[in-house]
Amino acid sequence: MGPLLLRPNYISPVWSGPRVNEARGLAGETLYGESFDVSVHEGLVNTVEGGPFDGVPLDELIRAHRTEIMGELADDGVVQIIVMDAGENLSVQVHPDEAYARAHESDHEKTESWYILAADPGAFIYCGTTTDDVEALRAAAADDTLGEKYGRRVPVSEGDFVLIPAGTLHAMGKGVFALEVGSLGFKTYRICDWGRGRELHVERGFDVLRTESRPEPNRLGPFDPAAGPGVRRGVTHRVFASDVIDVRGSWEQGMEGRYEVLSCVAGTARVRTEDGACELPFTRSLLMPASAGSYIIEGTCRVLRSYATRPGEAE
Repeated sequence: MGPLLLRPNYISPVWSGPRVNEARGLAGETLYGESFDVSVHEGLVNTVEGGPFDGVPLDELIRAHRTEIMGELADDGVVQIIVMDAGENLSVQVHPDEAYARAHESDHEKTESWYILAADPGAFIYCGTTTDDVEALRAAAADDTLGEKYGRRVPVSEGDFVLIPAGTLHAMGKGVFALEVGSLGFKTYRICDWGRGRELHVERGFDVLRTESRPEPNRLGPFDPAAGPGVRRGVTHRVFASDVIDVRGSWEQGMEGRYEVLSCVAGTARVRTEDGACELPFTRSLLMPASAGSYIIEGTCRVLRSYATRPGEAE
């Protein structure tokens, strides 16, 4: 089985910026601030774009070809990929860990990471709190000022990669364009929404909040077409990991008995295997089935290689 390009599912939140539309050539007045590009979560399942499985929902394809696609991994979920452009601040939110999500939401943990595709001068993300005083945080949540009063601002620029574990207070700030690599879950608890009036989930948010979590970005720098090729670790978590591959010409990558998700975050890539090839433009992602065994990336580009980790592989 060759690489599987997937049709994006576009969403237009209230905070949408224009850069998803611009990157994908989407016409019209509607701004799509989110593009769910790889997901098998209920209501967000992608379908295959092109090739012999064109139009087949990804979850159905996995059930029909489980070992061929997933390889040795036991879970049928896949690493999720979302592209987001924040025209305004996103809501200040927190996600549950695996135990809480399974017990209260019939879902999985949502740990995520953001690779910064572009950022306006002075742009930042909210990542953690500036205080451990939970009562002060609750008081600020009560009048929807928690982000302004206690959100920890972290400046970001192109090439930064930040891991946001479950339980971390976070929000993408205005002017940030990012690709999210995340775990299997989807549940989000809004604690602050900047007075927009949307539903908040304060009690459950505080159930899972970890005020000690204050991540720092891995500052990899922008892609430099003149520099040499190479691979570096972007983020590592017990659920997933993502490597950053810089390519000039071609890069051959062996696989380790499991599927991978490839995302082009600079330039344009062409990905080929013995069973097929696929063009991968800037911001697009594909699913590489485990049965491919290896693949070659061609072009002058930067590609994220994301995959589910095995138990004990990355703690």
